[in-house]
Amino acid sequence: MRYATTMKVELSVKDFVLAAVLGFLSFTAFLCLSVPGLDPSQWGEVAVAARLRPPSVIFPGLWRGLTCGLFSAVGIPVAVKSLSVIGAVVGGLCVALVYLITRQSLAFLTRMGEEHAVWTNLICPLFATVAALFVAVADPVWRISQTFSPEQLRLLMMLVAFYVWLRWLSVGSDWRLYPLVALVGVMAAETPFAFLLPPIFLTGYYRVWRRIMGGVFYAPKKLQDPDRLPCWRMFFLFLGSLGAAVWLNTVVFETLGGVEANGWRMSDIYFRYGAGYWRVLADASTLAGWALGLGFGLFPLIVAVRLFPSSVGDDRPLVFQRGVILVFVCVLSIMQCGAFPAARFWAFMIDSVAVRSGFLLAFYALCASFTIALVGSVFAFECQRVYLPDNSPKPGRMLRWLVPTMSAALFVLAAVHVPRTVEAEMSRIVHDALHETVRECGDAKWVFTDGKLDDGLELVAASVGKAIRPLNMMSGASSWDETMRKRNFTEGSADYDNAAIGIPMLLRVWAGEKPDGMAEAAIQLGFEFWTREHKPLPKVSGMVAREFGMSDDEAKRGIEAARELSERILAVSQKSAGAQPSPTLANAMSAVSWRLSRFARLRNDEQLANRLDASNTALKRMLTLVEYERQRTFMQLTPREGLRLALQRADFVEARRYAAAVLRSDEDDAEANFGMGMSYLRDSRLDDAEFYLRRCLIRRPDEPAVLNNLSIISRKAGRYEEAEELARHALKMLPNSPEVNKTLKDALEKAP
Repeated sequence: MRYATTMKVELSVKDFVLAAVLGFLSFTAFLCLSVPGLDPSQWGEVAVAARLRPPSVIFPGLWRGLTCGLFSAVGIPVAVKSLSVIGAVVGGLCVALVYLITRQSLAFLTRMGEEHAVWTNLICPLFATVAALFVAVADPVWRISQTFSPEQLRLLMMLVAFYVWLRWLSVGSDWRLYPLVALVGVMAAETPFAFLLPPIFLTGYYRVWRRIMGGVFYAPKKLQDPDRLPCWRMFFLFLGSLGAAVWLNTVVFETLGGVEANGWRMSDIYFRYGAGYWRVLADASTLAGWALGLGFGLFPLIVAVRLFPSSVGDDRPLVFQRGVILVFVCVLSIMQCGAFPAARFWAFMIDSVAVRSGFLLAFYALCASFTIALVGSVFAFECQRVYLPDNSPKPGRMLRWLVPTMSAALFVLAAVHVPRTVEAEMSRIVHDALHETVRECGDAKWVFTDGKLDDGLELVAASVGKAIRPLNMMSGASSWDETMRKRNFTEGSADYDNAAIGIPMLLRVWAGEKPDGMAEAAIQLGFEFWTREHKPLPKVSGMVAREFGMSDDEAKRGIEAARELSERILAVSQKSAGAQPSPTLANAMSAVSWRLSRFARLRNDEQLANRLDASNTALKRMLTLVEYERQRTFMQLTPREGLRLALQRADFVEARRYAAAVLRSDEDDAEANFGMGMSYLRDSRLDDAEFYLRRCLIRRPDEPAVLNNLSIISRKAGRYEEAEELARHALKMLPNSPEVNKTLKDALEKAP
C-alpha cells in the first residue's frame, strides 16, 4: 500500500469557479424550464405564509418566517412569482455545494503520491462535476427547486453543514466549528433528521484523525486532537441554537393563528414538538419506502466509501471481487439517482407513493450521485494503471475522452428528461382551471367545494385581487377544520353557528331558508339539495353554478372554456402513459378532470363526461376500492337490507341480485319489483322493465318514480298518449319536479 503523506486537500480557485458555473447553469435551467405556477404540494404552506389560512402543524416555522416577510414586503402576486426565482437560485446553490462537497471528499479519499498529482487534479474535478450534474437532473431535486419550499430549505441547510464540516476537516480552526454546530441545532428544530448529523460528524472526525496519525491524510495545522475538542461548548451551543429555533417556530406558529385554530394553549405547544417530530417521520415515508430507500439509496454509498480508499491506494490492479461490487453499486446508484423516475425502487410502488418527503427523496438522490462519483473515480484510476506507461506525465487517451463522453451523456440525459412537457402541460391545465373557476365566480365571496383544490383557489383569487373563500363540504371534525369553517363569519351570528356544525348545514340554510342566501355564493358540490327539494338547479357554467349573478352569456363562455380544458386533459392523458408527475400534481389534475366531468353531466353532455372519466386513472383506482368495499358490505346483509342499501345508492345491478331473493318469498314486493325493473331499464330491456315496474303499482299505485319511468318506457315504445297520461299522473303526485317535467316535455315533443 502506498499512501500520500504530503498531499494537501485544499480547494483551488478553479474549483470555486467551476462550482459557480455549474450553479449558474442549474439556476438557468430550473428557471427557464420550470413548470408554470406552484406545485400543488406547496399550495397549503404558501397560503399559510400569505396569511390566507392558519397553519395546522408547527413545522416548518423557519421557512414560514422567511416567506411571511416576503409576502408582507411585496404582496401576494409578486411574492408567488418570486418564490419560483428564489427556488431556482437555491437550487443552483445546492448544485454548486454538491460539487464542492464531492470535490473536497475526493481530495480526502484520493491518496496518491505527488508523482501522480496530474491524475488527482483531473479525476477529482471530473467526478465532482458528474455528481453535481446528476443532482441537477435528478427528479426529486428538480421538483423541490421549482419553488422555494421547506424541503429545499432543509436540503440547503444540510449541504451547507456538510460543506462547512469538510472545510473544517481540511483547514481546521474553531471559527468553522461553532457555526457548524449552531447550524445543525437550527436544522434540528425543523426536522428530526438533523439529529443524525452530530454523531455522523463526530464519528467522521475520529476516523479522519486516526488516518492522519497513520500518515494517510495531510494534517491541517489547526486540526485538534479529538480528546481536546471543546465538547461541552459544542453541546451547549447545539442546545442553545436548537432552543432558539424552537422558540422562533412557536412564535411564528402563534403569530399566524395556529395555536388558536388548533384549540391549544400556548403552554401546550412545546410538549407537541415530540409529536411533531414523529409526524414528520411518519409522513416522510412508508415502512417499505424506508427499507427500499435506505437499501438502494444509502447502502451503495456506504459500500463505495468503504471500498474507495483501499482500491485507489493499492498499486495492484483492482481486485476482481471489489470491482464487481463497485460495478454493482454503481448500477444501483444510476438507477436510483432520480434521473430515471421509472427505475427508482424507493419512489413509487403499486400506484402508491412509498416515499412522500421531498427532502428525503432529494437525500437519496444525493447519496446515489456521490456513489457514482466515487465509483467513477476508482475506474478512472484503473484506466491510468492499465493503459498508461509508468511515470507518464500526461493523461491517456481513454481518460482524456472520459470528460467529454460523460458530459455529453449527461446533457443527452438532461435533454430527454428535464423539459417534461407532459408535466408542464398538466400544471398549466390545473393553473388555468383555477383561474377559470375564479373568473366564473364573478362577485361571489363563497364557493362550496370538495376541498381538494381549496388552497390553490384561494391563492389564485388573492393574486387577482379577489377574496373568495372556499367552503369545504367534506371538512373533518378537528378543531382546525372547525376554525376553517367559521373563520370568515362574525362570532355569534347564525352563519357562524351553522358553519361550526358543518358546511352542508350552511348550504341548506342559505339555499332553503335564507332569502337570497346564495346571492354571493357559487357551488361546485351540493346539488343534491336542489334535487331533494325538487327545485330547479342553479345556472350551470363550466366550473361552477350560481343561483344569482350569472348571465346566459357568462355561462356560455364558461362552458366553452370548460370544453377546451376537457380536450386538453384528454390530449395530455394520451401522452402521460410513461410520465410520472408528482403525486400532488396528478391528484390535482384528477380533481380538475372529475369536476369538469361532473359539470358536463349536469349539462347533459354525457359523451364528454364519459371520455373524461375513462381517462381519469385516479378515479378508476378510487372506483375499484369503492367496488371492493361495496361487495364486502353487501356480503354482510340480509336480502332485504341489501336491496334497500342498493336502492339508496342507485346501484341497480346489485339491487337485481337481492330483489330476486326477496321476490321468491313475496312476488308483489314493491321495492324488489322496482329494483328489478330499474336494472332491466338500464340494460334497455324495456319489456322486462315494464313488467316489473307495473307490478310495483299493485301496492303503490301512486308512486311518482314508478310512473315517471313507465312513462319513459311507453314513450320509447311509441305509446305517446299513454306516456303523457303516466307523466301527468306522476306530476300530480310530485308537483314542480324537474325530472317529471322533463319526461312530460319529451312525451309531448315526440307525440305525432
